[in-house]
Amino acid sequence: MTSARRIATVIPFLFLLAGSVAASAASSDEDVAWIADKRGCKVANTFPRPGETISWSGPCKNGFADGQGVLQWYLNGREDDRYEGKLEMGWAEGKGALYRAEGGKYEGDWKHSVQDGTGRYDGPDGSWYEGQWKNGKPHGQGQYRRPDGKIFIGQWVDGVYEGDIDHPPGQEEEEDKPQSDKI
Repeated sequence: MTSARRIATVIPFLFLLAGSVAASAASSDEDVAWIADKRGCKVANTFPRPGETISWSGPCKNGFADGQGVLQWYLNGREDDRYEGKLEMGWAEGKGALYRAEGGKYEGDWKHSVQDGTGRYDGPDGSWYEGQWKNGKPHGQGQYRRPDGKIFIGQWVDGVYEGDIDHPPGQEEEEDKPQSDKI
């Protein structure tokens, strides 16, 4: 007989945010560094790194990237992360896709340069999360697939899975938890 156990597993999607476009929700424009392309078009840089530069293919309004375009990040002259979508006054807003240099991809809604709304993240290891996001973390209804194929469906609160898992006799609970170091 199986027993249902409630698990609360932290899913650190902060790696998504540690990149070029999304790092953490800045409370105001003063809390963030700005980076400009060769035209002087500025973009919010919520996680600045030494040796970082950008190019922006879209329009520039009042000195800020504003509209649809491609934001390409470079690290020490080499292509790094890329964002394709809408920017408003230098912030990722609305629909957009972030392609990570290591192979991960987030596609969905953005608010103030963090994932907020509905979206999907595909990890380079085959894992994925699809569902609701708030402040850059899974929040609300969603599904997560581990690299080994196990799927978790249910509610997420601030990046923590709030679901029940059935455990066959003798199976350790730890084996069912989403692998936080793999996401």
